[in-house]
Amino acid sequence: MSSKQPRKQRLARYTAPYHRRHREMSSPIDKGLRERQLSRGFMYPRSMPVKKGDRVMIVRGEGKSKSATAISLVDRKARKVYVEGFTYFKSDGTELQRPIDASNLVIINPDWSDIRRRKILNRINESVEWTDDVISDLEAAEDEYEAENVEPSEEKADESGDEEVTEEKASEGEEVTEEAASEETDYSKMSVAELKVLLKEKKLPVSGKKADLIERLQGDSK
Repeated sequence: MSSKQPRKQRLARYTAPYHRRHREMSSPIDKGLRERQLSRGFMYPRSMPVKKGDRVMIVRGEGKSKSATAISLVDRKARKVYVEGFTYFKSDGTELQRPIDASNLVIINPDWSDIRRRKILNRINESVEWTDDVISDLEAAEDEYEAENVEPSEEKADESGDEEVTEEKASEGEEVTEEAASEETDYSKMSVAELKVLLKEKKLPVSGKKADLIERLQGDSK
């Protein structure tokens, strides 16, 4: 924006086309993730526009937390982002998602499923051929970094506790819980490529991150 007049700056902001709003709604990528991927030969940008499916941390403002959560909606028109678990209650008890600015977020685990988004990597990594195997290794490294450096959310801890209680009640002395627990630990130790092979054998979709693949396999086993 070249004008110094506030009225013209406001007019340009509220009448901006969507491709400009897309660039404005950018969040920085976690510095530790960028350094780890750089040591593996992949260069990441300092920041990029947020996208549904990215796992982010709220680093400032209301809802600040050290746990990661996924973006559920990006509203370009209102320039707001909605993340899972960040909600509020109306006076009548209705629960709604609370909007947040993209500047309050840090991308901890970006989603590279969109081919158009991979062009960001192509521009700064010209010597790398971005095949599906390379992207799978990239996402696996991101999942490992998130597991090592980000605290698990309280909701996931509560859900895991509730699942254990329901499994114990349903088993009533059977060894189903032990088998389910062993399967879960086995899935978490497997690589993304191995999980996709199992999904192909069961004729299930192979798209998504490692956590999505594990949930899909666990749901099919149940």
